[in-house]
Amino acid sequence: MLKKIQNVLVAALSKTDKLQIRGMPRLMVYLFLLLVIICMLLFMAAWSWQWNTTGKADLAIMIQFITAITSVSFVAAVGFFGKAMVDKDNDGIPDEWEGEHK
Repeated sequence: MLKKIQNVLVAALSKTDKLQIRGMPRLMVYLFLLLVIICMLLFMAAWSWQWNTTGKADLAIMIQFITAITSVSFVAAVGFFGKAMVDKDNDGIPDEWEGEHK
């Protein structure tokens, strides 16, 4: 199982290196993804620690967490950053931001 997760992460990182976005937009996307991953890992660690300490899994909190990460606002934020990564003319400026300058 861990080997599969490792392979998926390696494949994802190899694809992100081929992105045409450079500079600050790319840094923003990476920082956002890093922040989301860290928050999820911290939540899972704290939830697991609480489960281990108390002996009871607080499923209500886990359901709230899953509801939050599948909410419309979270999906919209992911969609925004995904759209910011589109650069069809390969000039290094996302097409969404390029339209504002032309």
